[in-house]
Amino acid sequence: MATLPMFGLRLSGAWWMGVPMVLAGVLAFLSIGMVVGAWAKTQETAQAVTQLIVLPMAFLGGSFFPLDASPQWMRTLSYVFPLRYLNEGMLNVMGRGLGPMSALPQIGVLLGVAIVGALIAVRLFRWDDA
Repeated sequence: MATLPMFGLRLSGAWWMGVPMVLAGVLAFLSIGMVVGAWAKTQETAQAVTQLIVLPMAFLGGSFFPLDASPQWMRTLSYVFPLRYLNEGMLNVMGRGLGPMSALPQIGVLLGVAIVGALIAVRLFRWDDA
């Protein structure tokens, strides 16, 4: 949609690396959701915990404002959240015009979060509690 002439977006370089970036991000966020779902005993608890994770991640992940002008402590804290890596990888290949290899470290981190999250969720989940 954004590539329509009236919006003026011009994709160049390794824009196609956005596809594996988004897939890795989906897997990472899915694993976080599985951990919350496996841990929470009620729907209300799951919603509250989700908000405690999603809101800080959205603000500190660099989605709403660039982190370059943020205080150092905020930039350092942002590396805890997987959204930071998704944003950085997408910026590298779609906004900064860097090559496809520039997204590989971020994809690796996101896949690592996905694997660790899935393992934790498997460990926490019990059919008895469901």
